[in-house]
Amino acid sequence: MNRRDLDAVVSMLGKYPMQYIGVIGRDGKPKVKPFEFKYEENGKLWFDVMKNQETYRELMDNPYVEITVADRETTQWIRIDGKVRFVDDENIRKKVIASSPVLQKVCGSDDNLNVLPFTLDDVTVELSSLETDMEKHVFTL
Repeated sequence: MNRRDLDAVVSMLGKYPMQYIGVIGRDGKPKVKPFEFKYEENGKLWFDVMKNQETYRELMDNPYVEITVADRETTQWIRIDGKVRFVDDENIRKKVIASSPVLQKVCGSDDNLNVLPFTLDDVTVELSSLETDMEKHVFTL
């Protein structure tokens, strides 16, 4: 893993912490949902899902996702695809909640067991722009 590539991903996700995640719905059709990047640690990107939500059930059925966000001004965009790996760990859950004002508002505490952290395995990232002078950059994390 190239640290410069990882920093570019974290910078883009940090600039736009609310992204969109594509999942396969339980009806077999694609679903695109607003989603929130939480943090990066040791080369892993961390997200979460609520165990009582449909998205959790969809990810249990089909753990492959694609996450995207774009910058309207620069027309740069990022696509991240990978396989969800749930990590039901109290310390990670607390970090995920602490990193998100949205979750803090919804959960009210850092020990909400309904919050399930996840990271992605087999990650491929594509950085590009609608501008013709920026070459598409594809790499793995």
